[in-house]
Formats: sequence, structure tokens, C-alpha cells
Amino acid sequence: MKIDNQAVLDRFSGMIRFATVSNPDPEKMDYEEFYKFHRYLEETFPLIHQHLEKEVVSRASLLYRWKGDGSSNRLPIALIAHQDVVPVGEESQWEHGPFSGDIDDTYIWGRGTLDTKCQISAQMEAVEHLLAEGYTPPCDVYLCYGHNEEVMGAGISGAKEIVKLLESRGVRLGCVIDEGGAVVNGTMFGIPQNIATVGLAEKGHADFELSVTDAGGHSSAPGKGTALGKICRAGAAIEANPFPQRLIDVVAGTVAAIGPAMGPQVAAMAADPKTYAGQILAVLDQAPTTAAMTRTTMALTMASGSAQSNILPERATLTVNCRLLPGDTLESVKAHIQSVVGPEITVTLVKGNDPSSESPSDSPEFALLKEVTMEKFPGAIFAPYLMVGGSDSRNYYPICDNVFRFAPFVADDATLPTTHSVNERMLKDGFANAVEFYVEIIRRYGSC
Repeated sequence: MKIDNQAVLDRFSGMIRFATVSNPDPEKMDYEEFYKFHRYLEETFPLIHQHLEKEVVSRASLLYRWKGDGSSNRLPIALIAHQDVVPVGEESQWEHGPFSGDIDDTYIWGRGTLDTKCQISAQMEAVEHLLAEGYTPPCDVYLCYGHNEEVMGAGISGAKEIVKLLESRGVRLGCVIDEGGAVVNGTMFGIPQNIATVGLAEKGHADFELSVTDAGGHSSAPGKGTALGKICRAGAAIEANPFPQRLIDVVAGTVAAIGPAMGPQVAAMAADPKTYAGQILAVLDQAPTTAAMTRTTMALTMASGSAQSNILPERATLTVNCRLLPGDTLESVKAHIQSVVGPEITVTLVKGNDPSSESPSDSPEFALLKEVTMEKFPGAIFAPYLMVGGSDSRNYYPICDNVFRFAPFVADDATLPTTHSVNERMLKDGFANAVEFYVEIIRRYGSC
């Protein structure tokens, strides 16, 4: 197999030039940018658009079906990603234009390079390559690309609509591979090896509004407290009363995979996580990124009082953004917040979803993913993990048990923090490797 890395990069660069920015208000989205992007895909991957069935779902999401020849009784596999990107912020802060797709000696630049047009590129390149070889899969292959993942499917979720459509047709998937994990360096765990992190589950998400009312009035004659003061004390109480830590199975699996590389003492604890749960949790609690894997987090993100400095607020509000650890629910988190802030404060769920189900790590599909990953990234540690953010993949559990979150790209310390930030960029080396990864997944899936 020979994949030209530069040719793939050049085609990928063209994808970045479309400002497919999603918005919480669907009517404020520029759908013409999405349709231009769709036309670019048609021009760039002609064999896909000649041989695969294509549907536009929920206005701008894309669903492709590559019909298998029926020689395998395996359920179909779906490779998924999302077309939409987050806003760019202050464009003057970018070293390269956010929709330039510029390629220099080290990086390819622009919004969507990491999140997640890189996956659309590598997946479609793989399918186009196989079609050029005359290959037909033994079972169906789906490509599913939502259009509003970044706003948690605000309005009508493209991913949910794709799942509903497949479900209505009686389609059940044997495996889903989405964004989430990647190949990262092990510095956060104090080890030199790269770690291929594969998300088996993801935390839930919720926004709660805390509110309290008061008489208001002129600031020159305040009472003994204001609505804003009460809401601030509620916020302080929340920060002083975090959820307790818990070592859930998927995180214990992460520790078990990485522990042996962290020295004999940690290796011994990792081999018996239930006995050493307290020590393991203490280690994980030392950094925000790993601490978030051990508890439901609560972050105070927005507050409001009066509209003017000399007016006592009649109503004050505070927004708490929560990421729910599996085992917690929207109801249990709301109950915890209410118990902490007291009955004077009204706690309202604005929006949210419970944590996802957990995908198995003992299935043939997981074994295949590990096999191909270790071939393409030799020397890396293969580790399951809990995704602390959200993705479209959580929507696929009604029709699939094996939902895995892994992008076959290396994200180093310079590039990883640029996700959703200024100067988003990706290492330019490795795109051919990512295409080969998906080629091998498709080739081997039918017999795994």
C-alpha cells in the first residue's frame, strides 16, 4: 500500500478552507458553507460519490453507505466524525488564517485540523483508495458526518437523526469509531512512551442555573445582603463541596495499562486497583486532566445581577457547568447541588445528558482496534480511557455496543492545547499513516 502523504495533505488543506462553523441557534448557521464543503468532497473523492449511496440528513449531515458483497455475516461498521467547527475568536491572534489550510515545515493550520476534519479526510481517503483498487467490503461500511456536534446537537442533532434513520431501517452496527482519543505523549503520567488512548465511555454534560430573588432597590440603601451576595455564597459553597472521587472500571483500565511503565510501585497498585484505589485516586487528583476522570466536576462559568452598578438586583443567577462521571445522573447531580446551596436557591436544569454507556474492552472489535493501532504506532501504550468531553458517538449506543473513540493521529504538547483555541494546527507528518489505519480497519473488520 502506498499513500502519498503530501497529496493527502493538499486535499485536506482544501477542506479547512470552508468555514463550517456551527451555532447554538440553527438559523444563524451559514449552511452555504456546508454545501460548498459537500461539493468539494464530491470533486475530491469521485469514486466515493460514484459507488456509495449518499444522503443529506437533517439539512447538512452526511450519511454514506458502502454496500458490502454479503460474504460476511458481520454487522456493518461506521466511521464517524463531524463537519462543524467552533468559532475562531479573534482572528488577528492567529499566526495563519483560521481557514487558510496553510502547510509549513511542521504543521497544517486552521480550524478543524484537529477537530475533526482530519478524520473525515483520512476516512474518505481510505475508502477512495480501496475503491481504486477494486475492493468491495464483505459487509456494509457507513461514513457518518454530523453538522452540529460542537453545539451539542442544538436544535435537531444531525447525529441523532442519522441514528434514527438507520434504526428505522433496521440497521444495527457492529462497530463505531469516532473522535475522542488519539496518540499523545505520556508526560502527564511521567512516562516517555506515547499513549494511544481509546475512549470507551464519555462523561455526561449539564448546565444548571442557580437563581435567587430579592426586593431590589437603590444601592445607596442596601439591606443586610443582596441577591447577588446570596448567589455568590452559593457558588462558594459549590466549590467547597466537590463530588467525592470514585475509581470507575474504565479509569482502572487506564491505570492498569499505563501503570507498568510508571515504575514497580505504581505497577503493583495498577495490578490491584480495588485494593489501592485510595492511592491511585490521590495520584490522579494531582492534575486537572486526570482528576476530571475521577469525579463529576462542577465549574462556575457565568453569573448575572443587576444591569447597573447603583441598582440592587431583584434576581441574580449563576451557571454551573457539570461533567457527569458514569454512575451519576442529572437527577443525582441536581440533588447534590441543591443540598449544598440550600433551599433558598432555586436550581434549574437548563440542558444536559447523562453519561454514555461503556463499550466493552473484551470484544473482537476492540481487539481489532488494538491490533491495527499497535501496528501503525509501534512502541505506544494502548490504553482505554474515559472521555471527559462530549462527542457524537454517544448517540450511537441505541444501535451499537462497540462504540470507540480514537483518531489515528499524533497530537503533541504544542498541538493538543490548540483544540477549540487560537492557532489550531496538526502535525503534517502522519496523514498517510492515518489513511493506512482506516484501510486496515476496513479490510480486516469483516473477518475479526
